Amino acid sequence: MITSLYFKIPRRLRILVLFLLIVFAAYFITRVFLGESKEVPREFLEARQQASVIAQEIIRMSDETANRLNEVSNLSQERKYTEAVNLIVQEIERNRQAREKAIRLSAQLEKMTQSISGITPKSASQSALEAVSSEVALISRLISYNDYMIQLLEVLRAKFLGQEKNSDGKIQELIEKINNEARAINDLDQKFNRIMSGFDSYF
Repeated sequence: MITSLYFKIPRRLRILVLFLLIVFAAYFITRVFLGESKEVPREFLEARQQASVIAQEIIRMSDETANRLNEVSNLSQERKYTEAVNLIVQEIERNRQAREKAIRLSAQLEKMTQSISGITPKSASQSALEAVSSEVALISRLISYNDYMIQLLEVLRAKFLGQEKNSDGKIQELIEKINNEARAINDLDQKFNRIMSGFDSYF
């Protein structure tokens, strides 16, 4: 009886049903035995590589600035104000370069964000989004770091040129804020690298 019912179904409909069964079976086999598809857009990988390089340059520059500030402090204690002011001028220029790098980093993060939708599996794309979010937060911290740095350098320069007195409390407060932002920047960059290591494990 089942056989007779089968042959009463129009031939085109039988072919369609058979085709759908084959597609379903192929999908089931792919999901069960081969797992979810894995894909990362080339644009994401390229932007990620550039973002990592720029972030490391930013970290390096912040470390060098911290060393320079110690040097400025030593020169101040030795009353070598001319040398201290020259170092401060150099750090103001370095700070400008760091801002430019932050802009370049933002551009790479934008490219990564735009290509996240092309990443599979979904869990990997979620990791990628979390990593990008940490680098966006890093840029926010870097902006605050640079603002505090400019304020500090201007106060120090004014102090060494005899234009501002009783500024030690303000200087100490700015140094503390700068150190806090520097720690946050390093922590966020480490978080980015940690999440991206987990991201790589999907592939």
